[in-house]
Amino acid sequence: MVEVDGVRFETIVSQTLLTIPEPKRAASTSVELGVRITNNTETMLYFSSNFYSMFPEMIAPDGQLMITGIGCERFNSPMESEFVLLIPGRSVTLYRDASLFWMRNRKKKRDRELILYIPFPAEDIYCFSPLYPGTYQFRFKYRKSREGVEDLSQWIEPIALQRIIENIWTGEVLTPLVDIQLVQS
Repeated sequence: MVEVDGVRFETIVSQTLLTIPEPKRAASTSVELGVRITNNTETMLYFSSNFYSMFPEMIAPDGQLMITGIGCERFNSPMESEFVLLIPGRSVTLYRDASLFWMRNRKKKRDRELILYIPFPAEDIYCFSPLYPGTYQFRFKYRKSREGVEDLSQWIEPIALQRIIENIWTGEVLTPLVDIQLVQS
């Protein structure tokens, strides 16, 4: 765990041993990935759970930081429900349901690559590929600034928006690395 300004951040992985699914249609292995946040301050704080605040990072077995594919189809701005109020002494875990599966190459139908697909609400996704058997390391970069929050006034009621702006946790933190082992079935 990592603590910044009285707020503790942890990486949560529901399973650290993932069986690579068979390379056939609809076969996948599910895993929950998340950030557990504990408010150890004496102030109520808001935390953002949206796509732009939780950036996943994955390190390959060779020690190289993997580049993530990003798909952003968001047509609306963040809503009030994407900001979680955390009272002092309490924790919240912001989960994403991820899937490990084979994606077919559009040009060469017989070629497939193993990917880890991490969807967010509003059709936003992160994905890592190609993956192979081995031990990877995973974490989130959690970040939030006040920049742009004021611009949400057309989507969030003014009194609620003011409360969020006044109490939002701002900063950037790398959650601890967690090993994820990919193994053949």
